[in-house]
Amino acid sequence: MNPEADTLNAAIQAVEKHARIVLQPRHSYPARAERLHADGIAEIQFQGGTLSQPYEVKRVLNTATMQMLAILRRESKAGLLLVAPHVNGPQADRLRDADIHFIDAAGNVFLKKGRAYVLVTGRKPASPTSVSERSRAFQASGLKLIFGLLTDPHLDVQSRAPSLVSRPYRQIGAATGLPHSTIGWVMPDLIRQGYVIAVDKNTRLLVERRQLLERWVVAYGERLRPGLVAGRFQPPTAAWWKEAVLRSGLWSGEVAAAILTGYLKPGTSAIFALTPGNDFILRHGLRIDPQGDVEFLKPFWQEPPLWEPEKNCVHPLLVYADLLAIDDDRTRETAQVIYDQHLRPIIEAA
Repeated sequence: MNPEADTLNAAIQAVEKHARIVLQPRHSYPARAERLHADGIAEIQFQGGTLSQPYEVKRVLNTATMQMLAILRRESKAGLLLVAPHVNGPQADRLRDADIHFIDAAGNVFLKKGRAYVLVTGRKPASPTSVSERSRAFQASGLKLIFGLLTDPHLDVQSRAPSLVSRPYRQIGAATGLPHSTIGWVMPDLIRQGYVIAVDKNTRLLVERRQLLERWVVAYGERLRPGLVAGRFQPPTAAWWKEAVLRSGLWSGEVAAAILTGYLKPGTSAIFALTPGNDFILRHGLRIDPQGDVEFLKPFWQEPPLWEPEKNCVHPLLVYADLLAIDDDRTRETAQVIYDQHLRPIIEAA
């Protein structure tokens, strides 16, 4: 079973039926499209217009997904087509504002080329759509494992120390803090989905990393991050973090992005640490506020990934994910800088 292929086929059938649009997907496409990491190229015929552009199948549409689509659209001179189970009214408006075409399995569609223009919104899915991810790999425990695999410093290093993905399950469990049984469920699921290749009994490779990263970012915001929030506070000023000294925590989100790039003036603060002590709260004038701009989150790793510890920030992968969870053009642009400077060499190595 391939949920993405099912979504694509259902959307094609729906727009052909309701909007008289002919869409032919193909998976072999020019090298320039491959650099976009799109799922394929769609050949579209509609009301006298013809389009050929990269398409992306997304089964979940949330803030992070929309942010990633906007980034991909900016990279694609040929445009971008979103294929989804269902695009609701507000999502349709946002996609149109970002100049992202879409079709869905309910028959909603947005396409334009010159004077040729098709817009259908408001169609309800035949059956309620679910954003749940049945894969074990993209539940909370699986997300912790994927984070460990993607941030492994030995991932592409040729040395005597094997990469984490190739180690025995018990060693992976010891490194990630996950039970051996969890590794035993999640790793075969990653193999089944094509993100891990078992070369032989002693060697496994982590592949399709861009797609894995994108799915991890979306699922992290939906299934892992909400359960990590240990407390929220309101600081006296937006610049409070400049004087803060974290002795047992790491910055993420906007503050980490400012430290790593110098490109952003933080409006929120995310700290991976246990709830702060009274001395820290008093010293920095923090007050408890469920809607506050300072979040403390429980670390979900056994040991912090080895990455420039002098910067006192979480791994760029987590900074990237936390930035995309914020619905703001500034954070999206900074997330792209984080990706280009720190993640691209890791993610696009295989």
